[in-house]
Amino acid sequence: RGGGGAASNGNKDDPNAPLKDTAPSWDDLKQLLAKQQTPEEKAFRKDLASGRGKTHSLATLRLFDAPDGTEPRVTLYRDVAAWCPYCEKVWLQLEEKRIPYKIEKVNMRCYGDKPDWFMRMQPSGGIPVAKVDGRVITESNDIMQALEDNFPDHNPLYPAPADPQAPRMRGLLRLEREIFSAWFRWLVSSTRAGDAQQINFESLLDKVDAELKQSNDIATANGAAEGRLFLGEKLTIVDCMFAPFLERMAASVPYYKGLVMRGNPRWPHITKWFEAMEKRDTFAGIMSDYYTHVQNLPPQIGNCWSHKEAKEYADEIDGRGDAWRHPLKVGLEPVHITDEAAARREAAERVIANHEAIVKFSLRGVGQKGFPGVSCALSDPNAVPDLRFTPQMDVALRHVV
Repeated sequence: RGGGGAASNGNKDDPNAPLKDTAPSWDDLKQLLAKQQTPEEKAFRKDLASGRGKTHSLATLRLFDAPDGTEPRVTLYRDVAAWCPYCEKVWLQLEEKRIPYKIEKVNMRCYGDKPDWFMRMQPSGGIPVAKVDGRVITESNDIMQALEDNFPDHNPLYPAPADPQAPRMRGLLRLEREIFSAWFRWLVSSTRAGDAQQINFESLLDKVDAELKQSNDIATANGAAEGRLFLGEKLTIVDCMFAPFLERMAASVPYYKGLVMRGNPRWPHITKWFEAMEKRDTFAGIMSDYYTHVQNLPPQIGNCWSHKEAKEYADEIDGRGDAWRHPLKVGLEPVHITDEAAARREAAERVIANHEAIVKFSLRGVGQKGFPGVSCALSDPNAVPDLRFTPQMDVALRHVV
């Protein structure tokens, strides 16, 4: 707070204190970045606006290989922050099938009210919602079925009847619901390490791992080099169903319960599944990080109960100590950055493009909490930033970039 120098009255919290601005301007930073960017990085915003490029949460239009001017038959309504797991599985399916679609973004209830226009279309307020050829569909699984039915020529994600993996699909979909329920109950229950809920969850992980092993065995027996996904080497609807929840489990069970799931030698095929998924541009563009997952779960599902055995992992995920110091160490969460300079350029581009909103958001720290409150405080639409300190915050952010 304050003007970056002592005020004449000695009050560093005075927004009118003298401000010495030695930071590069936003235009200067943009030009400096452009000199370092690759051609692909320079094209990011143009590709985003045109519906091209790789999978990204900022996209509002996806055309893939369709001609410019194509009017998509599908509109997906999903949450602004890309937190919703049910939205994620539909999103992943659309990206894998490469169906042209538009994206409209609405709040989840945990960070604000839904807009009136959305509530008129979906009175329950639930997401995702999709319009397919003008038909409004309000349940994620129904949306996914409609996408398979209406776009059979776009990379079918159901196995062919003659596929030796096909008979396993229904059982795997039941297993996905079973392990989701066990994880959810365990996460929100006041439990102790090693109790019946943990034993049940671990036994279901055993089943998932065994199913992935069987998938690989069938795939290799039929001539494939490997089959790390649920129905062999090809991504299917089963992977789309499992992906959002396995991703959240891998982050949340060490953080809250002290159980390391990914990289655990007890479940090697689950680890191989993650590795195979992360090689896909689709999933890599959708997946989130452990910190985001563990922080956004309580606003969505209520209090998550922690075991004392989880403290070491929670400290690492929360960045306590030197967990977030550069260079990043390989720890609980895999580090996917292969080019740190490119990662820095990407971060700089995002901040420069959105600096006005970031400055305003940061000033919540010296502002007022929203009323009525919402369960996700950092996304509170009612919070009041103290805009008197805008020049100081703007200077500080330019120094950071």
